[in-house]
Amino acid sequence: MSIILLLLSLILAQGKGFVVTPHDIFPYWQAYSKTHGEPHEVNQKKEILINYLGDFLMVKRAKELGLDKTSQFKRIWKEAQEELKTRCTKEKVSTDKCERMGKAIKKVILIQMVIQREVLPRIKISEEEIQTLVISHKGNNSRKKLDRTGAIMFLQQKKRAEVLNSYILELMKRYKVKINIKALKKLNNKIFSLQHTSLKFH
Repeated sequence: MSIILLLLSLILAQGKGFVVTPHDIFPYWQAYSKTHGEPHEVNQKKEILINYLGDFLMVKRAKELGLDKTSQFKRIWKEAQEELKTRCTKEKVSTDKCERMGKAIKKVILIQMVIQREVLPRIKISEEEIQTLVISHKGNNSRKKLDRTGAIMFLQQKKRAEVLNSYILELMKRYKVKINIKALKKLNNKIFSLQHTSLKFH
């Protein structure tokens, strides 16, 4: 198989109106590799893909809900643009890089708005859970003690991660996402090298 045909065959996932290629997840692959080392197992590669899909689908959902048209978004985005422009000018950042930073910031704002609207309201913490956690941390060792405020913060963090994961799976179902495990198995650093020198996806 030629390089171009190989790269074209690597459709990692597809859903309602979109496809995911190695080009799309490259930044996520890099971030994962820096923290955990190069992924070799298919489950590791799937985790990277899910990380990308989570962000992509939440932005898609935000636009579906019209959050990018709200006065709240416009205000936050305008402030972010002004701050970014000042920073880019001060640090002499290139126009291209500044535009990429702007796109990333815009994406983060939309994701946070979706989380605020559709994820955080699902987090429920009972008094029993709080008390159980506080009691479980009592003991002679003061470092293990946890007060009520600390217990609530811990539970909120834990449940946020759980609810967010569940929400992303719901979005994948909503947008009929199908993951191509065969393509994931083929994915490696060499593919990313080939795709940047041999084929432009966008």
